[in-house]
Amino acid sequence: MKKKIIIVASGTGGHVIPALTIADLLLKKEYSIAWLGTKKGIENRLIKNRNIQIYHLSSSGIRGKNFLNFIKGLINFIGSFFQSLIFLVKEKPIFIIGFGGYISTSVSLAAFILRLPVYAHESNSVPGTANKINHYVSKKTFETFPGTFKKSSKVVHTGNPIKDTFNDIETPEIKYHRRKKDCNILIFGGSQGAKFFNDEIPSCLYHFKDVVNVIHITGANNKDAVAVSYKDYDIESEVIEFSYEIEKFYNWADLIISRSGSMTLSEIAISGRASILVPYLYSTDNHQFINAKYLETNKAAIIIEENKSFSKKFNQVLDNLLNNKQELYNIAENVKSLFPLNSSDIILDNIKELDEEHNNSASQK
Repeated sequence: MKKKIIIVASGTGGHVIPALTIADLLLKKEYSIAWLGTKKGIENRLIKNRNIQIYHLSSSGIRGKNFLNFIKGLINFIGSFFQSLIFLVKEKPIFIIGFGGYISTSVSLAAFILRLPVYAHESNSVPGTANKINHYVSKKTFETFPGTFKKSSKVVHTGNPIKDTFNDIETPEIKYHRRKKDCNILIFGGSQGAKFFNDEIPSCLYHFKDVVNVIHITGANNKDAVAVSYKDYDIESEVIEFSYEIEKFYNWADLIISRSGSMTLSEIAISGRASILVPYLYSTDNHQFINAKYLETNKAAIIIEENKSFSKKFNQVLDNLLNNKQELYNIAENVKSLFPLNSSDIILDNIKELDEEHNNSASQK
């Protein structure tokens, strides 16, 4: 009978995609995976066609709510906690691993009470409230950015798990040393798109229309309006809503224009691509700006803040990059070295229960 592992992740791609990468590796090792999520999370779409059982918890956030929503969130949390207790007693997993977000805390606390091993992964440079709690009950906490948690034996700098298809992307040495006049620009705002990009970027690129090719990922229900904007500005472009194979676009791109969620930055890093980062203004604890600042401080990206002077600054930065291809290469080369390239292996190697299962299997042969 296959041993069971519980993965807890819900919400945006930043929580779900690294969890899915780990899930795929565990499936290859012939473990049974049960996934705890929410009814509205992106995980329901991404998990399709995989041999993963998904269960929904009645959980919602508490932080930053008005009083009535706080009470509702607290009631949901208590309900989710007891749901988790019952579920974990029934399923008897060898461990659980959570990837942040409010849903993970009730499960981690329930597992801790049941003395089940708990592992936590934090994607961002600033830990969310859930992972600040999860960290105290976890055997190991995996951090994407160095220094997210106070240094200790239980904290491991892993980076974000990235699917292995990213390993086929051209290196910066090959990509940026080709002689070509035009520049391929990939634009996207994370797993849910970005209205600011959809509204502002086409007009900004008008000044460079003769030297750029554009792929713009808009998010749901925005494709047609953005495509019309590019057509009006006579810019060579491909406009799509979403891609399950975004690594193909990274391979095509010379320059990325994006938000600065952790998953996006990890994909940029492993791809070795230059980027202009526009942090989302309303990210919790301003984590997108802090994420991006880690790259900019290491000369591995350029930040342009979302404000009234965005267009002017954007034009200056892009003009400089298009006239200095060596700078594009330097940025791409610098970002390649910021995160571990074998994140998934580091995580799995630090889960003691997997090693014990491997040793038990070997001794029985």
